[in-house]
Amino acid sequence: MLYLTTRTPNDTYTPARTLTDDRAPDGGLFVPMRLPHLDQFQLQQLSRRSFSKNVADIINLCFGTDLDSWAVEFAIGRYPVKTCVVGTRELVAETWHNPVWKFDRLVRGIEKAIHQSDSVRDIPSDWLMIASRMAVLFGIFGELIDQGRASADEPVDVAYPSGNFSGTMAAWYAKQMGLPIGTVLCCCNDNNGIWNLLHKGQIRTDAHAIDTVTSQCDVMAPEGLERLIFSNLGLSEANAFAETVRKGGIYYLEPEQEKILRDCIYVPVTGNKRLESAVKSLYNSCGYPADVYTALCYSGMLDYRSVTGESRPVVIVSEESPDYSLAYLAKCLKMTPVELKLRINELR
Repeated sequence: MLYLTTRTPNDTYTPARTLTDDRAPDGGLFVPMRLPHLDQFQLQQLSRRSFSKNVADIINLCFGTDLDSWAVEFAIGRYPVKTCVVGTRELVAETWHNPVWKFDRLVRGIEKAIHQSDSVRDIPSDWLMIASRMAVLFGIFGELIDQGRASADEPVDVAYPSGNFSGTMAAWYAKQMGLPIGTVLCCCNDNNGIWNLLHKGQIRTDAHAIDTVTSQCDVMAPEGLERLIFSNLGLSEANAFAETVRKGGIYYLEPEQEKILRDCIYVPVTGNKRLESAVKSLYNSCGYPADVYTALCYSGMLDYRSVTGESRPVVIVSEESPDYSLAYLAKCLKMTPVELKLRINELR
């Protein structure tokens, strides 16, 4: 696979470049020149392959490698993802079952497998994070299809917290490749710049974010939004957005442009009180101690269903253990951190 950038349409880059740099020399973000589209037969085959094989296939596609399932399994573990049922149509895909209880550790394993070395960047490249999330989504859907919780021709919604936008873009790219994803939910906290863009046609790129308990989402105008704008509104709009981010100020959309982006993703907003309510609801209804980002996505999913009337199954992608927000969760649940920690350990 070759790559273009969000700034110029003429230059192409190799996969190796996307592993070493977050941006090209022109300042643009790397985007795939062309994504393959899987047909129904190929989608059905996902359920016949192991999780690690599905991950390997997408990583090989993105980076021109020849990893096999054994190499990936050695790098990320045999069971790096656990799917938990939290409702009749709600699933949480915990992608953090590794020694540090974070998704980032899984990405580091993939990066080391690609390089066949332990010498890697201090921080994985932006595109590697997206590609790894895409690969994991294919692995998750393969298991869901195999378990009868999904099928190749019936869409399932996918929810990610907003943050740097790479989770949202991973789900959007996977959908373009044919993965049966219905709506991509990009779930925001009180820093709702993306919601303003899609519903009011403007986003303040130099506004200061509010500090919240879901700190990874404390971003008003994520730079990764540039990819979605490029892919759906074109080069000139991506450049206009990037220039506004560089200078600071308000980036505007026309009404028809707003609609185009609203057709790509759905953006619910969850404030502090609703976040606390979601933590309690998940625990009281099914005994599930959700991390704060899963609770954020769960609340966003409820908002989406209330507004649209949609009732499709949803996969909420969880990328860190509740251990990382233990004090806040314990306070919400009126437990001591020690009591909550014991409950979390029982479920592992």
